[in-house]
Amino acid sequence: MKRAALATVLLAFAAASYGEAQGRSHLGAHVGINTDFEDFYLGAHGTFFLSRSLELYPSFDVYFPDDGTRLGFNGDFKFLIPTKNSFGFYAGPGLGILYRSFGDDDQDDDTSVGLNLFGGVESRRGQVHPFLEVRTLVHDDTSFQLAFGLNFTLGPHTARISK
Repeated sequence: MKRAALATVLLAFAAASYGEAQGRSHLGAHVGINTDFEDFYLGAHGTFFLSRSLELYPSFDVYFPDDGTRLGFNGDFKFLIPTKNSFGFYAGPGLGILYRSFGDDDQDDDTSVGLNLFGGVESRRGQVHPFLEVRTLVHDDTSFQLAFGLNFTLGPHTARISK
């Protein structure tokens, strides 16, 4: 678990350096609900330029269950769907790690690794890009999430409209 989290952080920093040089890196925050856990969550994420239509999209989520702790770590790839509008669609797959602690004893911890499938719509103009996203977490128990968030452009502004 610790190695996977460390690898995700290192990969995000490497991608951030590359993406910032391209002028298309973003950091952001999101809020959402997991309809199967019935938990609200807050998270932070980055989008880092890999190509004109592909971004690395790591994120971290903190859920608010009735008892215990639930955390999510995601390493996703975001495919930008070309549009000629100031908004655009995206979709992608990724790897997700869910950690759950039910009590004070290490025996009550559970870590699940699974597949993420997601899609959304986002603004692609200005320094701040609002988005709405749906996500399916395919783990031992598959769950569905809905999130709203904001992306903040790092470095010089460039429009992310595909032609």
